[in-house]
Amino acid sequence: MKAVLKLCCVILVVITTVLLSAQAPQPLYRVDLSKLVSQERDINPEGTLAFLTQDTLALSICRNARCYLESLRLGAGKPRAIGTVSTDGFHAVLDLFRASDSRVIAPNGISGVGRSAVLLDSQLHEVMQIPGATGIRASRISMTGETFVSQTGNRWVAYRMDHPRRQILEGAGLVLSVSDDAVAYLDGSTVHIEGTDGTPLGSFATAAPKPLTFGSVAIKPKVVPTFRFLGRDRLWYESGSDVKILDFNGTLIQTLDKPDGWGFRIGQSSDGSRILYDRHTRHIPPAQKIKEEEIAKLGVRADEEPNGEMVLVIDTKSGKKCFEWSSQENLLVVAQYHADIDPSGRLVAIITPTTLSIYKLPELCGAN
Repeated sequence: MKAVLKLCCVILVVITTVLLSAQAPQPLYRVDLSKLVSQERDINPEGTLAFLTQDTLALSICRNARCYLESLRLGAGKPRAIGTVSTDGFHAVLDLFRASDSRVIAPNGISGVGRSAVLLDSQLHEVMQIPGATGIRASRISMTGETFVSQTGNRWVAYRMDHPRRQILEGAGLVLSVSDDAVAYLDGSTVHIEGTDGTPLGSFATAAPKPLTFGSVAIKPKVVPTFRFLGRDRLWYESGSDVKILDFNGTLIQTLDKPDGWGFRIGQSSDGSRILYDRHTRHIPPAQKIKEEEIAKLGVRADEEPNGEMVLVIDTKSGKKCFEWSSQENLLVVAQYHADIDPSGRLVAIITPTTLSIYKLPELCGAN
């Protein structure tokens, strides 16, 4: 009997190991970042990255008042560094966006001089400063980096990233997303899609928000949905618990499951067929969750600092999962972009305080 039980335990361990190894993605490349900056103390380790092309990327890693910016070329063997820049931590490079011709945009510069947005080539040499793009966010720059929007109050101006920059369109409202062909903006409660040549391409009303009551005072909050252009005629849309693919008139094309956690990175392939979520998550024991819920009833807010991170890639046409990665250790500061998908939709890159990992995506999502 003991022999049978022992055999069953061995089989269970083997099956569990096989299942776990099948589920855990294995990187195509892994780059050690631990030697770039001091590892003596983990004080607010920060980092971000962006694919520039399907075989080049740029990354920034900061720790202990020291930052390191590097560009890499992928190919046979391990990735090869093609450009390096170091700065002090007061001038940290916290965001990176791809631009044409394998170039990269640092929205807050790489030095303390003026903190202007700069365009760098693939070797990280400065090509030019970009007035109006300082502090730019993902919703106000196209996926190629060739078009960006400067928002001031309720007014916006769209520019081409020429040398010098060239104004192409302007309007009123809050910009939600920009591509090289169109701008999506919210004016009142209506989303407008306008071509960069000024042609109206579509519009639709946003969902009416639920009113909030504080004592005898009723407040109607303003709902600002999150948008991304997917290709030339679709929109990725998130508002509350809804995640949808819409056309330019708000007609539903596809409903997607909303991933756990929260985050700001919505990466995508050039044709919009695949999107990437980089989400911060929080995992606590059931007993602690019950305790926090009881405390919340007394009006005391619990500590909701995330203790995990998840990267997820979804096929936008089928809604099927292409890739999933998660970790509850060795995490970077929240609210930055720690993962990206390359323009072709073939590769995913993920950065931690010590490692850059690059994974190959399957040709067909959800096949397993």
